[in-house]
Amino acid sequence: MAYVHEIKFFQQGGNLRVALFDKAPPFCNEFWIKNISASALGIQRLPQNIELEKKYSVTSLGIQPFEATKPLFRFTDASAKLAWEKGKAIFLKRIGF
Repeated sequence: MAYVHEIKFFQQGGNLRVALFDKAPPFCNEFWIKNISASALGIQRLPQNIELEKKYSVTSLGIQPFEATKPLFRFTDASAKLAWEKGKAIFLKRIGF
């Protein structure tokens, strides 16, 4: 899972879009999560005093960090859950439960 800590507004095809970022780990300078339409966040126009293509902390915009995920994370999380459940079932069967 990732949490959105930074946000950047940009235009694409005449639509307002948002790039979502988590806090970067020590070995890289940014951790991009995904791009979505601004309307998916309930934003219809660029907020006042906000520049396009500039990254902002979500807390500086009065927003608490929120959960978001990359499609790869959803796959990884689902795979880990399935592996855990299968492994647990095999283990319990072997010990007689």
